[in-house]
Amino acid sequence: MEITNYIVTTLISFTLTVAASIPFIRFLYKLNIRRISKAELDSVLPGRSIKLGTPIMGGAVIVFTIMLFSSIYLYDWEYYPMIMLLVFFGGIFGAIDEYVNTLGRTLLAIRISKSSENKAYSFLSKSGVVGLAKMAFLPLWRLFEEVLRVSGGNQKGMQNHNKFLMHVSLALMVCLYLFFGSHESILVIPWVGSFHLGIFYYILLAFLLLGFSNAFGITDGMDGLSAGTHAVSFGFYAVLAAHLGYSQIATLAFIIVGAELAFLYFNINPARMEMSDVGTLPLGMLLVIIAVLMQKEVSLLLIGGIFIVEVFSSVAQQWSVKLTGKRIFLVAPIHHHFEKLGWPETKITMRFWLISIILGFLGLLVALV
Repeated sequence: MEITNYIVTTLISFTLTVAASIPFIRFLYKLNIRRISKAELDSVLPGRSIKLGTPIMGGAVIVFTIMLFSSIYLYDWEYYPMIMLLVFFGGIFGAIDEYVNTLGRTLLAIRISKSSENKAYSFLSKSGVVGLAKMAFLPLWRLFEEVLRVSGGNQKGMQNHNKFLMHVSLALMVCLYLFFGSHESILVIPWVGSFHLGIFYYILLAFLLLGFSNAFGITDGMDGLSAGTHAVSFGFYAVLAAHLGYSQIATLAFIIVGAELAFLYFNINPARMEMSDVGTLPLGMLLVIIAVLMQKEVSLLLIGGIFIVEVFSSVAQQWSVKLTGKRIFLVAPIHHHFEKLGWPETKITMRFWLISIILGFLGLLVALV
């Protein structure tokens, strides 16, 4: 596909997302799908109360655009089914997570939360072989829950282990699709060489999918921060894919760039809607998939570097508090650290955009080696 076609695709994606966003924001207001207080964060950053009442789940318009244009331009691509399943179920899972955690004050959300926490194993028999298996399995599961609790902290609404299982199901779907497809399990490290990792490649892939999906969610904490950094990262991969001749990957990336820029128009401070997990969950995994399909996984360290910094700042803070009782940052993730220092939100956001652009150029340089 010629560069002019990529430009047209981006502009059409942008236009459709803008057109869809206007009635969608009204729809969110009508159903009262809006931001409520995040008690732990609002207590240390009281100025954030201005965000209360902002519509959430805005990432649905990006999901809609990606699915629509993928069906038009990429329907004959071998990875089209995988992309569609990931975006659709990623959006659904993200909506469930956001609903239970943010709108958990409603009776239905409370029922979902209590059911997920206290009745997850009610379908198991208490006697016989199944009962014995349950007795053997539950202690390990409780240990697993505790590790995730320490990593992510307690929260009302959906528990971390249930959220983790939803993310794992998506990552597993991608790994299985690539495993049984034509994708080679080769990791290319610039200046070092190529390595056939076999099954370990898919373990690495699952780690990247889970890591970036969570990193995208963590980065979605300020007006314009997530959409701006997303657009930069997908933009660099779009240019890289076009340069290397991966036309379908480039088309997908340019579709996402157009949708992200349109969403950014409504998300710039003061935001008219927030992306939420509806968008961050599938988009984080899509960034990894785009890099993986070009066998440019290492470039994620730079092109996706801002997201890695965000997630590691959050994890490091949690473990530092648990192990030493001391904080590394005033507030985690790191963008809130600067907010606590007194930096204006717009200043933090734009500087993160600039850092993302510089890292993107470095990542592009590495990917072209």
